[in-house]
Amino acid sequence: MKKSFFVALFIAILAALWILSGVFKADGKASSENTSQNTAQSPENSELVKSDLIEVRVRDLTAQLMDDEVEVTGRTQASRRVMVRNETEGKIAVLNFQKGDLVSSGQMLAKLHVRDRSAKLEEARQLLNQRQIQYNASKELAEKGFNSRVRLAEKEAELKSARALVKQAQDELSRIVIKAPFGGVINQQMVELGDYLSTGSSLVEIVDLDPIEITGFLTENQVGSLQEGDVANAVLLNGQVVEGKVSFIAAAADQNTRTFKVEMTLANDDRKIKEGLTAKILVPFKESRAYKVSPSILSLADDGAVGVKVIENGDTVKFMPIKLLKDTPDHLWIGGLPENVTVITVGQEFVVSGQKVKPVYSGDIKTDNKNEGSDLL
Repeated sequence: MKKSFFVALFIAILAALWILSGVFKADGKASSENTSQNTAQSPENSELVKSDLIEVRVRDLTAQLMDDEVEVTGRTQASRRVMVRNETEGKIAVLNFQKGDLVSSGQMLAKLHVRDRSAKLEEARQLLNQRQIQYNASKELAEKGFNSRVRLAEKEAELKSARALVKQAQDELSRIVIKAPFGGVINQQMVELGDYLSTGSSLVEIVDLDPIEITGFLTENQVGSLQEGDVANAVLLNGQVVEGKVSFIAAAADQNTRTFKVEMTLANDDRKIKEGLTAKILVPFKESRAYKVSPSILSLADDGAVGVKVIENGDTVKFMPIKLLKDTPDHLWIGGLPENVTVITVGQEFVVSGQKVKPVYSGDIKTDNKNEGSDLL
């Protein structure tokens, strides 16, 4: 009897312990769930999630006025050039120039032998005098009624023909004197005294170096920055700086290079600036708003477009195409962006448009582009 009592008591204790253990586990599970929920909703956990995002270094940029210069490499060239040719045949009797001479407009360069040209002119004049007398007589008879109007018209036609022969002989005689069409320098000499020339033979090449021109080629981005009449400077290879004006800008681009020819004209009274010298044309940009940045911040889109990656809505990456305004060895001038923009300067190659990131400002301080532009370079 006593033994049965102890067995029953032992079983009852075990049952109670089993029931209580289930209650404790349920409470523990509920408590754990509540703790997890509270942890997920805590600010500390939100910061933990943010810490999992990729960090990128960013910079706030503000567009600023760009007052720079278009620098175009070109070469000097003569403003005019001509190959002088004779208009009649004959032997050179007088040669009035040497290679390298400076000649003026209308100056005699050479003279051919007259030969029979003077005689032909005198013959034409005598014929003209005869025709004039015949016409006068025919006209007087016609007025008295002794000559027909037809006869008078024939004499008038003969008179005009004689006048034409005189003019032709005069022109032929004048062609033996070969003159400079404009002032310039004798750049090439093709003949010598005594040479026999056929009609159209080349005698000399004359180049006009005052004024002189400097030609170069503008890109599509540069051509809109200047216009004809703009004052421009040029720097020659020896360091000499000269001033002139933009005299010509091509209306159409070269089909092969897609560039536009530009010409700058400047005075060259002493003709010290020769043709064929390398020179740089410097033309001020029209004022525009742009961003001075390092080439390292640029990115390339899948379609080949060049641009930068910026931050929108505080943490979202976006690719924005840019317009290259000027390229220098140290920095770029770019446009095509909003007035104010936050651009990724480090890490842009590891993120894509639409991705959430953690922006980090240099020094953890947002600064203005005006004072930190050099930091980007």
